[in-house]
Amino acid sequence: MSDQNTAKVMKRSANGYCDALAWPTILLIGVALPLYFLTPVAVVMGLLPVIAGMLLMGFLTYAVYTALHEAVHGAVCGGLQKNRWVNEWVGYAAAIPSGIPMCAHRHEHFSHHNHTNKVGEDPDLVCADMTTSLWRLVASPMLLTAQQYTLFLRERWPTAHKELRRTFVLETSVIVLSRILLLIALFGPVAASAGVSTLSVGVDVLFTLVVGPLLGQVVLVYLFAYVVHRPHTVAGKFVDTSIFELPKAFRGVGTWLWGFQNYHGIHHAFPRVPWYRYRAVFEAHRSELFEQGMPTYQLSGLKWRRIN
Repeated sequence: MSDQNTAKVMKRSANGYCDALAWPTILLIGVALPLYFLTPVAVVMGLLPVIAGMLLMGFLTYAVYTALHEAVHGAVCGGLQKNRWVNEWVGYAAAIPSGIPMCAHRHEHFSHHNHTNKVGEDPDLVCADMTTSLWRLVASPMLLTAQQYTLFLRERWPTAHKELRRTFVLETSVIVLSRILLLIALFGPVAASAGVSTLSVGVDVLFTLVVGPLLGQVVLVYLFAYVVHRPHTVAGKFVDTSIFELPKAFRGVGTWLWGFQNYHGIHHAFPRVPWYRYRAVFEAHRSELFEQGMPTYQLSGLKWRRIN
């Protein structure tokens, strides 16, 4: 069978993995969104240690992006037009804690998919050197977030229809206002109820709303955008994105903690497949994917060893 025919067969098979409403994604955002705003409150109230709150906010920042990413690709509605509204609202909800309007991310992320690893065309290459210094490690996620807005405003806004422009403004407004209202609540009634000083609240806010989310973004960009596309020089379907297969002893737990993005190569090959089914698709078509040249690594000791 030719490579082209093999790819078509795999695509038909992959379509069978994305034919239902993605309840795990809906559950994810249903839990993560309220926790994102309740966690700082719990810390200020003294119900949760500040370090625990910081780490939880980092984890939530990583987790909610999965829901945003799925909605961008229409992977929540299972390809059913009647469920499209669910897909969009999952994306709008995930955009709030992510700090990225879904409509803006859809524009930037599709550019990434269409031009993966192509210098001057792939916007995600802004993080290609994130491991060269501590500054780049911290700055890359912030640059990538800012880029969602600048690319949309520069490339999409001038020709966008009124509804899309309105959506961008509304999403951005909700992202900003939700944080302003949270800060007002934390420094006002929550602080008064807890009987804590403004300085104490300021420290809690710094760790839960700045340090925690920034740590989450660093981990997110490293695992979701950086390592899976190394060495950032190879372009082409099936070969520009890698698979990282964990040892069997902790493959299940490790894959869930990674948000299944250790199988990111499956996502780039079949973008509509829900995140929690990447591994199943890879295991069902392992030999065919190897034939197509998909880079695959296995952990050997403390090093990743390429097996394909």
